[in-house]
Amino acid sequence: MSESPDQKNLELSVTNLGPIAKAEIDLRPMTVFVGPSNTGKSYLAILIYALHRAFGGGAIAPSFIRRYRRSPIFGIGRRARNHQPISSVETDALTKWLDGMLHKVDAEDYPEAFSATLPESVAGPVRRQLEDTGDSGVLLDAEITRCFGVEDTSALVRNQVKSGGRVVVRRPVASPSTAPASIAYEFTIKGKRRDLAALMPIDAPLRFVADKRQYMEAIDALTWLDSEPRSDEEHDIKLDVANNLIEELTDAVGSQIVAPLSHPAHYLPADRTGVMHSHRTVVGSIIGQASRAGLQHDSPLPQLSGVLADFLSQLIGLDDKPEGNLDRRLAHGIERDMLQGKVRMERSIVGYPEFFYRPTGWTHDLRLMNSSSMVSELAPVVLYLRHVVRPGETLTIEEPESSLHPAMQVEFIRHLAAAVRAGVRVMITTHSEWVLDALANLVLMSDLPKSRRKGFPGGDFALHASDVGVWLFESKERPKGTVVREIPFSADYGSYASDFNEVAKGTYNHWARVANLIEEDGER
Repeated sequence: MSESPDQKNLELSVTNLGPIAKAEIDLRPMTVFVGPSNTGKSYLAILIYALHRAFGGGAIAPSFIRRYRRSPIFGIGRRARNHQPISSVETDALTKWLDGMLHKVDAEDYPEAFSATLPESVAGPVRRQLEDTGDSGVLLDAEITRCFGVEDTSALVRNQVKSGGRVVVRRPVASPSTAPASIAYEFTIKGKRRDLAALMPIDAPLRFVADKRQYMEAIDALTWLDSEPRSDEEHDIKLDVANNLIEELTDAVGSQIVAPLSHPAHYLPADRTGVMHSHRTVVGSIIGQASRAGLQHDSPLPQLSGVLADFLSQLIGLDDKPEGNLDRRLAHGIERDMLQGKVRMERSIVGYPEFFYRPTGWTHDLRLMNSSSMVSELAPVVLYLRHVVRPGETLTIEEPESSLHPAMQVEFIRHLAAAVRAGVRVMITTHSEWVLDALANLVLMSDLPKSRRKGFPGGDFALHASDVGVWLFESKERPKGTVVREIPFSADYGSYASDFNEVAKGTYNHWARVANLIEEDGER
């Protein structure tokens, strides 16, 4: 499901987790984390990846918007029917609303997508299911633990503060009242307690976007709901249909509340070169130790973080042929403009993937481990864009500047902007001023009409300032830890004012002092 255009960005608040004392961000089509090392950039990126998986958008876990395979995060699915079934009065209200909303048209004329705000008579049972989180806090806790590769999430609480750690996912919504309203899910870690609570003002409107399939199912459901039951069995069927429809509406509303977390995410960790060169060895070691685990009790299995394990799993499970789910020019553009060659995969006799690179004009391949570090760093990006990522999904890349010459860093950002324009949500962590400057140029160009952008590198992939969020991670003494704040785009200077300027001033002043001393010594 796509995000409704009239909804604001999803907001994320993090308190007392890892090095982060406080972070308030919102997720945009292009989200950038910048700042000194060891301030929590990758930490927050991994947390967001864990939220994607837990709230139904995991690349491996079943999506909570997939029919009959609900994510437990919202307490929906068959167990919700058993715990809080819809009443006869609510069924009648649902029938009346559907009858007034759905049009009696031929199947060929059903809309590809439609959206609506639920009236309170229908929103009531949907809100109940959304608020019934059940044991979802435990399941979210387990996913965060897995992604970070820790034994317990309490180890992630900053300095083990007594107030604990907190993660809030919040969707601002229009409200009939004058006070700002938002729908939120709050996850807290305090001692041994793990709680997930739904915070939904009673007057907060519940909005959804549905597709053609769901529209057709609603039409079919209406025929049952509109009919007068002639037996107890038909009465039970009618209630069952109503409950199923409420579940569908709950799915649709829930996916809108947490969009884009309701879509899959993919994480490319730092040191992609090392992983691409050694993935066979790593997997072989794990399998080998697993086969001997019963004999070697003092030799525990190597533990991988969830992001690294998922990355390895994706590499091993790549299809031989592209799925055609994304514009193939995205992967080809990186190969043409940066790699100057092709990246490909083939499977060995036992089915294990091997990765190769063929420079343009060559008649034979190089194994990836024999290619340059730039090729090894960019190869997984090419493979993911070609085989894995779909529009609406999030691709997180740690340190995209790794092993890239400044000119190639600038070029890479243009290609990532092309992916954003194709519908992919991109999140990066970076230490590169070249990355920020290239991104700023793309934003600045959005003020030019398309006809005036011709001839500018990346002119076709300009991004509006509202599509880009750059967040600076700063170490503070009060509160002790990292505080995350947004770096706004400066239209006057055409840039993002990061802490790189302070580093540049420091190095210049250092040079000036040394140069002055040398000059003074020469005059003596």
